[in-house]
Order: sequence, then C-alpha cells, then structure tokens
Amino acid sequence: MDLNSSVDLAGKCIPVHMMIKEMLKKDFSVESHITIGDRFWHDYVYCEMSYDLIAKELETGGGVEPLKAHVWLTLQDGSILDFTCEAHLDVLMDRGDHPTHECVGYIPASKKMTDGYYRPYLVGDEFLKRTGAFGVLAVDV
Repeated sequence: MDLNSSVDLAGKCIPVHMMIKEMLKKDFSVESHITIGDRFWHDYVYCEMSYDLIAKELETGGGVEPLKAHVWLTLQDGSILDFTCEAHLDVLMDRGDHPTHECVGYIPASKKMTDGYYRPYLVGDEFLKRTGAFGVLAVDV
C-alpha cells in the first residue's frame, strides 16, 4: 500500500492506524490504542457516529458497506495520533494533495483543541473484528 500523500491516506484510517499501532509497539515499544469515533468541528462532523449506529453494525455484522466511523490512535498518556483525518479532509474539501508528513496530527493530552474535538465511542479493535471492518479500506462519508 503506497502512502505518499493525502490521496493515498484518505479513507484508509483502519489499515493505516492498525499498521502504525503495530510499528509503534514493535519498533519503539510504544503502546497505543485503536480508538473509534468521530471528529467534531463547529460546523462539520467527520464520520459521525452514535451508539445506535454501533448497535446496528453489531446486529448486522457489518462488512456490507464501509464503516461510517473514524479510527485514530490514543497513546498511553491520552494524546491523539491521527494519520488520516486531515488527509481525508484534503480530498473532501478540495484542499489539495499534500505529502504524508503534512497529514499527521498529534494532539497532546494536555492541549485543549480550539477548532473542535475528537469524540471517542470505542477503544480497542474488537468492534472492528466483529463487524468485519478490517477488510474495509474506505470510509463512506
């Protein structure tokens, strides 16, 4: 999987963050947690989720349509590491195609976000396994 720019990263939050989670653990002994939720701004919700949608995905077994959720990594101290949200917004909002290193978002646990916030609903990869989302490579927004 080529991951050189916004276009390459957009819609691939599950495989990208699963891969980075394993790399962080193996190469740097850094623990992180798959976190499933959405990203909220003042006037836009990226991959809006709800507990009703989660229940529906579990009832149907998922896998038929792309999972409508965003996945990022939460580090042990609560910091957020997100490699795909900005990339997907580059594509959705026609902001241009940017190199991968410009798409990485790191939000320290101590920082209060002024332009919105992440809304976690689930932590861990069990939901992704139960719904078959590991095979879904694009997010339907």
